[in-house]
Amino acid sequence: MDTLKLVEEKLPTLSRQERKVAMRVIQDPDSVKQMSINTLAKAVGVSNATITRFVKKMDCHNFYDFKLKLTENHSTNSNKVEKGSIPDEVFSFYKHVLNDTWESLDVTSLRTIVDLISKCNRIYIFGIGSSGYTAQEMTQRLLRMGIAAFPMTESHIMYITSGIMGKNDIILALSTSGNTNDLNRAAQAAQLNGTKVIGITGIKKSPLYELSDYPILVKNSNFVDNTRFINSQFAITYALDIITTMLLENKTYSDRMNHTVEMILDNKFRTK
Repeated sequence: MDTLKLVEEKLPTLSRQERKVAMRVIQDPDSVKQMSINTLAKAVGVSNATITRFVKKMDCHNFYDFKLKLTENHSTNSNKVEKGSIPDEVFSFYKHVLNDTWESLDVTSLRTIVDLISKCNRIYIFGIGSSGYTAQEMTQRLLRMGIAAFPMTESHIMYITSGIMGKNDIILALSTSGNTNDLNRAAQAAQLNGTKVIGITGIKKSPLYELSDYPILVKNSNFVDNTRFINSQFAITYALDIITTMLLENKTYSDRMNHTVEMILDNKFRTK
């Protein structure tokens, strides 16, 4: 497995100090390849022993062995965020996130999920914080297609609602970290009633990814750069855009969507 992909995959299993090392490797592998163990330890604020434990968890004998594997697996120009004007940097950032998400998505799995949404009685879209805003926006799309969708953006309401869900309902759970405890507990409670869970997350082997009946892995934007305010929902939105576009291949959904758009436009012009 590619060394960077391995670090991303094992991130949830690492200690807090080891995660500091992992994030530096993921975000700036080219500079890490040039560092000594002492330099890296000082740069991220950990001990040499922490780095040694980290590289052993990456199946390497020592830090030198880890750097060799990193060099072998990672091209210098691979998905590098180019430094230039701010628009150039943001574009490069999004290109990186989009490309890695595109590579991880499986069309057959997405088709299965679309079929599941088409046949369900109700779909509950879980999301807290930024993911809550994305959940609300996705709910609006589905409602315009005539699909019974309900946004769940508050943990207490999530848990209460999970108790009344049935086997013909589904949950679409959104969480970049996959480690939102209240969201995960509510989803698991609903599964006891036979409700299927579609989980979209940016970390493989996270609690949400593991519990989901239909997991979707997208690129975690923090793996590119967590030092600036960049849209953390970009990769999730891309996956939802694909699902939406697939749903609109259904003529009934497409007609309903067009009808609601016409109604909205008509109402806007009439009120002016």
